[in-house]
Formats: sequence, C-alpha cells, structure tokens
Amino acid sequence: MGIKTVYDYVDGHSADFIQDLVRLVKQPSISARGEGIIACAEIVEAMLGDVGFSTKLISTSDEYPVVFGELKSKTGKKTILFYDHYDVQPPEPIEEWKFGAFSGEIHEGIIYGRGVSDNKGNIVSRVKAVESFLKTHGDVPVNVKFVVEGEEEVGSPHLLPMVKNNRSLIANDATIWEFGGTNFEGRPEIYLGLKGVLSVELRTQGATRDVHSANAPLVPNPAWRLIWALNSIKDDQDKVLIDDFYENVKEPSETELRLLVEIPLEEGKIKQALGLKEFLHGKRGNEAKKSLLFSPTCTINGFLTGYVGNGSKTVLPRKAMAKLDFRLVPDQRSSEIFNKLVSHMHQRGFADIEAVQHGSTEPTRTPVTHKFVQIVAEAAEKVYEKKTIIYPTSAASGPMHLFRNLLDSPVVSAGCSHADAKGHAPNENLTIDSFIKGTKFMATILNDFGEN
Repeated sequence: MGIKTVYDYVDGHSADFIQDLVRLVKQPSISARGEGIIACAEIVEAMLGDVGFSTKLISTSDEYPVVFGELKSKTGKKTILFYDHYDVQPPEPIEEWKFGAFSGEIHEGIIYGRGVSDNKGNIVSRVKAVESFLKTHGDVPVNVKFVVEGEEEVGSPHLLPMVKNNRSLIANDATIWEFGGTNFEGRPEIYLGLKGVLSVELRTQGATRDVHSANAPLVPNPAWRLIWALNSIKDDQDKVLIDDFYENVKEPSETELRLLVEIPLEEGKIKQALGLKEFLHGKRGNEAKKSLLFSPTCTINGFLTGYVGNGSKTVLPRKAMAKLDFRLVPDQRSSEIFNKLVSHMHQRGFADIEAVQHGSTEPTRTPVTHKFVQIVAEAAEKVYEKKTIIYPTSAASGPMHLFRNLLDSPVVSAGCSHADAKGHAPNENLTIDSFIKGTKFMATILNDFGEN
C-alpha cells in the first residue's frame, strides 16, 4: 500500500484529528478517584466505532471497563494489537497549571491537559493512523486490535483475569505498547520491556489517640518506629537490605549492554529540567544508564503522620503510614519480594508493623534481536529521519508482562510523546508536531508490518 497518500491524508485532516484529541482530553478519567471513567470509555469506544471497528466494553469491575476494538484486513493475515489506557493521573497540584488541567487548551502549537501525552495522544494517533488507511486505501495492511484499559494508573488490578479469560479474542502477532516518543534532540525512542513494580503500604499504631508530646518519655511514637523500620530496609548507598532481595536478578545480556553505549543520556538537560546538580551518588554515563534500566529499586513514595499544618503543634501522633514501591527486574517476582519484605520486618523486630500489598506487575522484555523490533525501529527512522534509540527495557512499569509472557507475542513500546511532555506533572502537554508525526509513525508500522 502507498504510504505517501496516507501521510497526505494525515496532513490534510490534522485539524480534525487534533479536535478529537482535545475532546478526549476534556473528559476527566481519574482512576484513583473513579472520576469520569465510564464516560471516557464510551468516548474511546465511539471513536473506534466511527472509524469502523467492531467494539465492546469488557467488564473487569463495575466501574473500569476495558475498551476492545477489532478491525479485520481484507488482505493482510497478520494481527497487530495496540495496548493503551484511557485513565489518567490526578491533576494536583491544580494551582501549578498554566491552563485548566482538563481544558485541552492549545497555545503556541502545544496542547495542554492531563493525559494528553499519557496516554490519550497515543490512543488518538493510533486510531487516526487506521482511519487514514481506510480513507485512502479502503483497507488496512494487517488486522488491528485495540485493548484500552481504565486502571493502568492504579496498577491494572483487574487486567490479569481479563487477559486470561479473553486470550483468543486478543491474540495477536505483535503488540505496540502505550508510550514512547522523541528525546530532546528529536530522535525517536522505542522500549522493549518494563520493570515490574510492587506497591506496599506500611502501617504502625501507638496509643489509641494523639497525645501531648510531653508524654514522649512514656508513650511509644509510631512515627519514629516507622522511620527505624524504613531505615532497616535500605542503606545510605541505596542498597536494599532485605535478605535475598537480589537473589533472582538476571544480569543484562552483552547485546543489551552494547545498546547502552548507543543510548544518549542527556544528562545536562535532564538535570536542568529537574533542578539537580548531579544524579544520585554522582552517577554518570553508562553507569547511570545501567542503573536506571537494569537495577531493582525501593522508593518511599509518601510518609504520613502527625501534624503538618502551619505553625507548631506539640503532639505525639497515634499512627504512622508510609507508601513504598519496589521496581523489579527479570527474574524477580512481586509475590516473592513481598514475602521477603514481611520476613525482613519480623526478623528485624518490626513484626507489629503491618505490610499491605497494593498493585503489582511483573518485569518482562522482548529480545533485541526480534524481527518486530527491527520493523518498528526502521519505521521510526523513516518518519523522524533520525536514528532510532532502542532501549532494551524501561525504568517504568506496567502490565506488559501479561501480553509478552501470557500471549507470547513480541511487544515494543512506541508513541508520539516528546522529551518535555511533563507526564504525571502539572502542565502535561503534547506538541501538535509530535502528535502528527506520531500518527504517521503508527501508520508506517502498520504498513511495514503488513509487508514483512
């Protein structure tokens, strides 16, 4: 199929594409609060239906349906699946947004709004890539399926049974994952895997009520107790001290390590964007890249106890809570790490501290040498006219393992975002140029996968 006519259609209808993206961004879909989820799922389903997909909402829970879409090619035999999510992170702090968090405001060629980059821009770019083929050729080069869930930002707690119960429905030959884009120099980036993640809450209780801090010599302080427990988990060099935590860590292959050399780490620009003088422990170059991509982690996400308002309050709190996440690498497993954490707490004398497991996903990777990786990388170079940066894995996490491990298809993460998109932060944005090029990129993947 001629890809040039597809590109021309994308350019000629870009204003309509942008309008549809803005409409989707204006619909809040905050999974952490259950806000706007059903309404957003219905918009995504309608968008797929308008293009020609057969669609349905697959119930995974009462409030968070998965949007499934399928479009069969008249000539292509292979099937590509697009995994995306329509839910977004909470927009707080609201006061730091230049424009309304769900305004979809366009200013100087940039679209602003929560979810415009993560992940609604990718959803729309993929739908419009398919539309562009249908309008110009009356067909698509391959069968296309969409799985668009509404719980990714809260750990995809119901996606596992959905995948297991619908294996034949979502079976495919290759999957394009939900994120990706370009770096500060405009080079396209693709990712072949994700770390796993284990989210945990630690809770401890002291007295039955808050008491005057003058009683500190007699009344146990749960805040200090939790601090001591946390201090036992990791040392000041960021080594996790849980017994056998690193036992199943699989070292990166020589091919994966060679890719590190080719991955540009834009240290100066990243530090400037984050207001940092240096990375943790002064890491630089390949050491920093290897640590980021291949090292498991333990991070305190939040700590809550006592009085944190203005001025002072001489109080000894009755309870304390901390939220942690562990980023995992092959061949660690979230259930094993949680059990090791619980054992650690008991062995170190903190059996009274309750550990509660929240969401979790497992680590996974697609081999660098897989043919589909080459197809996606070359498609990116055709559109962006710059050499593709191939990440053997990502420092981020998500339910990719369900598609890679259970469905046994290659998975490559690629998208239309850009280096300063500010995902998960105030002023999340997507440049119009990135969105349009990303749409052409997805169309090129469809074309080239059909030809190979």
